[in-house]
Amino acid sequence: MVGAGVLSLPYAMGPGVAVMVISWIVTVYTLWQMVEMHEMVPGKRFDRYHELGQHAFGEKLGLYIVVPQQLIVEVSLCIIYMVTGGKSLHKFHSLVCNENESCKDIKLTFFIMIYGSVHFVLSHLPNFNSLSGISLAAAIMSLSYSTIAWSASLDKGVQPDVQYGYKAKSTAGTVFNFLSALGDMAFAYAGHNVVLEIQATIPSTPEKPSKGPMWKGVVVAYIVIALCYFPVAFIGYWIFGNEVDDNILITLNKPTWLIAMANMFVVVHVIGSYQLYAMPVFDMMETLLVKKLNFAPSFMLRFITRNVYVAFTMFIGICIPFFGGLLGFFGGLAFAPTTYFLPCIMWLRICKPKRWSLSWFTNWICIVLGVALMVVSPIGGLRSIIPEKREMHEMVPGKRFDRYHELGQHAFGEKLGLYIVVPQQLIVEVGVCIVYMVTGGKSLQKFHKLVCIDPCKHIKLTFFIMIFASVHFVLSHLPNFNSISGVSLAAAVMSLSYSTIAWTTALDKGVQPDVEYGYKAKSTVGTVFNFFSALGDVAFAYAGHNVVLEIQATIPSTPEKPSKGPMWKGVIVAYIVVALCYFPVALIGYWIYGNAVDDNILITLNKPTWLIAMANMFVVVHVIGSYQIYAMPVFDMIETVLVKKLNFPPSFMLRCLASCGYPSINQKNGAYLGLPIGFVLYLELL
Repeated sequence: MVGAGVLSLPYAMGPGVAVMVISWIVTVYTLWQMVEMHEMVPGKRFDRYHELGQHAFGEKLGLYIVVPQQLIVEVSLCIIYMVTGGKSLHKFHSLVCNENESCKDIKLTFFIMIYGSVHFVLSHLPNFNSLSGISLAAAIMSLSYSTIAWSASLDKGVQPDVQYGYKAKSTAGTVFNFLSALGDMAFAYAGHNVVLEIQATIPSTPEKPSKGPMWKGVVVAYIVIALCYFPVAFIGYWIFGNEVDDNILITLNKPTWLIAMANMFVVVHVIGSYQLYAMPVFDMMETLLVKKLNFAPSFMLRFITRNVYVAFTMFIGICIPFFGGLLGFFGGLAFAPTTYFLPCIMWLRICKPKRWSLSWFTNWICIVLGVALMVVSPIGGLRSIIPEKREMHEMVPGKRFDRYHELGQHAFGEKLGLYIVVPQQLIVEVGVCIVYMVTGGKSLQKFHKLVCIDPCKHIKLTFFIMIFASVHFVLSHLPNFNSISGVSLAAAVMSLSYSTIAWTTALDKGVQPDVEYGYKAKSTVGTVFNFFSALGDVAFAYAGHNVVLEIQATIPSTPEKPSKGPMWKGVIVAYIVVALCYFPVALIGYWIYGNAVDDNILITLNKPTWLIAMANMFVVVHVIGSYQIYAMPVFDMIETVLVKKLNFPPSFMLRCLASCGYPSINQKNGAYLGLPIGFVLYLELL
């Protein structure tokens, strides 16, 4: 039950000693409740968290409340253990290789893959009992590396110029760090999510119910937790202050052999812990495949399911190896409900204590604290994760990663980085250009229909797309991002304007008669496809990451005033505008039209004519600017290939041909302008 979150506790000491102690008290209380509720109904054992939820909230509602929360906890733990295991192996290698300077630096990616490879074998163990040896080793390791962490810190002594104040320089940064620290603390108490599954392995009779030995085990476990958590948190913070890393073993370097050994203890610990939290996920997946989707239970099904899950968590861990930010985010979002207040709500529903009694009062206090923690702490964790890309722009001293693929090459290697990043980025940017071609053409056509009355001739969508595209034959010759700042500003103003028009006009129209909010498709297959398509629409709406480094590259940067400062301020403003645009349009638009709304809400709206016509022209101006932002990196890539790989001499004529050319994708930038036109023309002809 001692999680790898113990390593981040010195980093999370912003909320103070009181919060650490209160967390320990609240979580031991809610754990006692779960142990008691395991056999509260005579003749029945709740061997899974969701079974207890179903008994408390009902057959369906119980599943909807518990399963998503539990899955988020268990999957997030597996991802974080992938990152932790890889980072600890990386630290071990760095420490050992200091003695031998000929050692080559190996990227974190490969250490995560080495750590993950162990689980392709261990994941095939059949049940919790088969993990008892690994779990025992993990428990011993956690006590060992925790002791090493605080004793090595104590031996090091209080650092010169140590500071215990807030690390952030701004009030906003301080608040975010405080909230993230709350999430870190919540993350550290993770045992609740598998406690019923563990208790299910203990034999139980009416004379000797399982809650007796289980509670003794919990008491021992929480004594061990106190021996690990409190010294590491308090001593680590006392010695290093706010300069401590989000993993204290990364901060420590001496004595080399001891810290290296501690990092290997962490690896052994998270190997066991990963399996402990992965086992219920395996169980859920296999139950779903066999009982719901009618797969035949077999070794091959088990083999594929478990290996795919391990590969998935390894891939996510490689992509987002941000230990501290992940702890804060998942700690608040998922661990707060399952650890702090969900057991209390179940206790109130099942046991029904008398109102205003000590039990009733205690549970409501825990619920209020837990809900507050769930609401506020993910914000701090998310704030730590979101700017990671912005932070990585200048993470290597003296170097700026001005392109997404350059960052990929640094993370994954010279060739592998290109293979991973460039195809993905090109698909996004070319896909966005195609969509903007269609959107611009459709908005022009809608404007024409609204403004033109009877005598106007009907014009095909094809020609409106060509009209929209013609603008880009001129704008595509602008040299860089700075040169399109005016176009970008106009696009930003337009987006806020037409979004406001969309939701206010829809609101003025009122909820439509016979509006339906159910699934539009009539079949299960159609509903599933629509659901995944909708997920894609939502993902498409947040597309800025694909050009953020290229934009940041235009900001002057010095060691005293790095570009990440103004860039982050810009991101904050941008995401406030995003919220003001996205949420009202999405929520109000669906409320008014239900599932009858078009895939472009401005196509659905017709009145008042002048306002909707103006909104469609705003869309045209917006996608003109947005098209150029996403096309610019593609032009850069193509011109780089033409000059550096195919030895074309850089010239105005080359740029002109590349920007305006149509047929060849490999030789001309214009393919990325022409491809969208050609694609929609082809569809129109079909």
